[in-house]
Amino acid sequence: MTSRITLDEASEVIVLSMRDAFLAVTVFVAVMVLLFSWLQYVTAGKFVDWIRQNKTIQPLIGAIMGLTPGCGGAIIVMPMYTRGYVTYGTVIATLIATLGDAAFVLIGAVFQDISFLAPVIVVHLTSFTVAVIWGFAVDRLAVTPSSPLGIIWPNSNVSVVQEISDSNQDNEIIQEMPREVPDGFGYRVLHQGYRAWWVVTAVGFCLAILLLIWYAQDPEYSAELVWDPTTRDGIVTWVGFTGTLLSIILYISSKNFIRDDTEATIGDKLNSFDETLVHAASETAFVTFWVVIAYLVFEFGMILSGISENDLSNHGAGVGAVAIAAAVGLVPGCGPQIIAISAYVEGIISFPALVANAISQDGDALFPLLVRHKVASIWATIHTTLPAILVGLIFLWAMGEYPSLTESLQP
Repeated sequence: MTSRITLDEASEVIVLSMRDAFLAVTVFVAVMVLLFSWLQYVTAGKFVDWIRQNKTIQPLIGAIMGLTPGCGGAIIVMPMYTRGYVTYGTVIATLIATLGDAAFVLIGAVFQDISFLAPVIVVHLTSFTVAVIWGFAVDRLAVTPSSPLGIIWPNSNVSVVQEISDSNQDNEIIQEMPREVPDGFGYRVLHQGYRAWWVVTAVGFCLAILLLIWYAQDPEYSAELVWDPTTRDGIVTWVGFTGTLLSIILYISSKNFIRDDTEATIGDKLNSFDETLVHAASETAFVTFWVVIAYLVFEFGMILSGISENDLSNHGAGVGAVAIAAAVGLVPGCGPQIIAISAYVEGIISFPALVANAISQDGDALFPLLVRHKVASIWATIHTTLPAILVGLIFLWAMGEYPSLTESLQP
């Protein structure tokens, strides 16, 4: 049964979604993005040197890079493959391990509810373990884009032996990554407005910590939608609404609507700490936009359809949910994946579906591979989706056999 909604009700849903997205997700994501962006800035050159000097364990190193939240680590690996510096198994391991920017949404949920800690740890360990095993298996079986079944069904027209370059120019990849062109209105808005965004985000982070304290003191406390800035709830409303509004402005200014990281933005971040601050703000704004979209889809979907959260949860479990979640992972870019991860956080989809999406999705890392090696990008999506469905179904069976797993992994 469908329901009608008034303009005032719709406005309230929109404002609450904007407020809650900023104070419950954005401020915590911002801290993590800044931390990992800084780590990538100071260690990227060392990583390139490390992975090229340790060819026998490249899939393991690629999985470690993919495991880091965000898309930056995974994106660096893609041009290394097209230059022949790493194996195809390394690419597969990296893509399987990465959750892209959706990882920040999942980790951010822990700050709001500690019961998400176990699922976050398990899904990351699962993705990492599958990445390492599958990556080494791909190399062991000599699977490549030109021989997608490797030694199981070799292509007689091509060699299954992959040559790895021994070039010793350690920082070549980092130095030669493209840069953004400092031109255009959007570029100016982003590079001038990020400071105001960081100020509001810092205030929002402090306010979010206070909200957690207030809730701990009074579990019945819930901030009302109030516009009076002299009241506690009014401050909460204004900071949350303003933060999301600024995030949307930065998101539009970046002109990266489905993906937030490109080789140019990664190149900027790895060569300048100022650009690290700019793109950390842009990356967090990207996550914020898609979280708000997810909130609005869920809220309006339930209001207009008359379906409850319990009804949605029932549809989000089972074999079909695992297959759909894995299929969503086939879509390049972090935007759709953030919606999928948000669905888990909201209790809409099951943990097995979350695992299937986490393994299948490639975040923004697939785009540079798609530009340089279309055949490799197509086969990579197939080679990462197969273990996604398999492992998702294993978790589905295990959680059915052992109810205690469901209690631990489905908050």
